[in-house]
Amino acid sequence: MFANERYAKIAELLERNASITVAELMELFAVSIETVRRDLAHLEKQKVLTRVHGGAVSIKKSKAFTKLEARANENVELKRQLTESAVRFINEGDIIAIDSGSTAMELAPIIKNRFERLSIATNSPEVFGCFSDMEQYELIQIGGKYHREEKAFCGHMALDAINRLHFAKVFIFPSAISLKNGASEFVHELFEIQRAYMQNADEVFLLADSTKFETTAKIKLCDLSPSLKLITDNRLPDRIYESYKRSALQIIRN
Repeated sequence: MFANERYAKIAELLERNASITVAELMELFAVSIETVRRDLAHLEKQKVLTRVHGGAVSIKKSKAFTKLEARANENVELKRQLTESAVRFINEGDIIAIDSGSTAMELAPIIKNRFERLSIATNSPEVFGCFSDMEQYELIQIGGKYHREEKAFCGHMALDAINRLHFAKVFIFPSAISLKNGASEFVHELFEIQRAYMQNADEVFLLADSTKFETTAKIKLCDLSPSLKLITDNRLPDRIYESYKRSALQIIRN
């Protein structure tokens, strides 16, 4: 098989599977590891893929921004799956912070049904409202400028409040995640809030359903590192899951 034929086949595989391993390509094409690496390097230069440890992942187009009202009705079952996984990392009596967004609104009632005593800070009135009748919860509403479309508080007053607090755990809901570009967000005001939460927490959990993986939003939140815990649902393809594991990232798939 000529090189151009291999390039076309690799691109086709990535379109279908989102990721591929070096070992799979060696077996498929009956070629050496050096040949596969040269092919992947060439395709990376052509912006077809991004090389990762042990293989490559597809370069997808930037994720489209949708408003909160629309997102609240998207991928609901996937969000429930990953939020069920997330609550396993919470202990009775923990001090936690919860970001805003549609996944936050799925996480809140699950927490409420599992724990009797927590300290919770959030910039989301929707999340706060879910917990407002829990007498044993210590609640902190992070206030400030209200972002109506995202139903969240932001701005300098919100940042000042967060920077006066410290959390054992924080749950962040980025718009997109990729090995190459890290976690990213669309709304600048909320990006600043997320960064503040992360800087003031012992443990950071990034919750994203499988449709957000290997996509990119316009504002970079952070690089992916082994100190972060990534939580997703069971529809994340095995190849993508394994590529994150090979990159020494903590990824939890329900």
